[in-house]
Amino acid sequence: MPSSDFASHDPDFSREQIDQCARIIDGLRKINSKIVRLGGSLDALTSAGDQVDALLDSLAEVTQARAMESFRFEFDPNQPNGVLPFNAATGEFNPIAPSMEMAVEGTTLVADCKFSNCHESAPDTVQGGLVAAVFDELLAIAMMGKGKAGPTLWLKVTYLKPAPLCETLRFEVDVDAIEGKKFAGRGSCYHGDRKISEVECLMLGSYDIPIVGGSPE
Repeated sequence: MPSSDFASHDPDFSREQIDQCARIIDGLRKINSKIVRLGGSLDALTSAGDQVDALLDSLAEVTQARAMESFRFEFDPNQPNGVLPFNAATGEFNPIAPSMEMAVEGTTLVADCKFSNCHESAPDTVQGGLVAAVFDELLAIAMMGKGKAGPTLWLKVTYLKPAPLCETLRFEVDVDAIEGKKFAGRGSCYHGDRKISEVECLMLGSYDIPIVGGSPE
């Protein structure tokens, strides 16, 4: 896929079409969760494989070009995840990302996140690098809430307890400008009332992001 495709989209793509895309993504996310338990008779596996081939054929017609924006170049505090819908760590339209609901609470970006079986590492445990990836992207989105976007310069995650699969985890992150375009980020992840990981980072606010529906702090 050419890199130029990243910025392409169809401005006439309807809400109904987007809803069908969401339906497809939800189904694929469920498939991802099931696939780690793959097994069965040869006949059953052959039948399932044939249906996967049919699914791939059916997707060929609807995956020729991007219809939805990959990066929306603006930040809406009422829809914090809308800026990067296909992100691998947090994107609601990326089936490898965990399911997630975000909200801005004061100066804090919070996300209720549920990793599935496809994110496993040790038994019943989320791969630690995926926790770090979610922290990284949430911090980037929090910086967008300040009207800036740019790369992470460094990220440090401290793992206090294992992150469980298939249970709701709550991420809370915030950022503050500390020197010019540099932003210090921090946050925590909770399982219920128990803190299971912490993060610190430094990011570079390389360019401006317009705020719609609200104002940066």
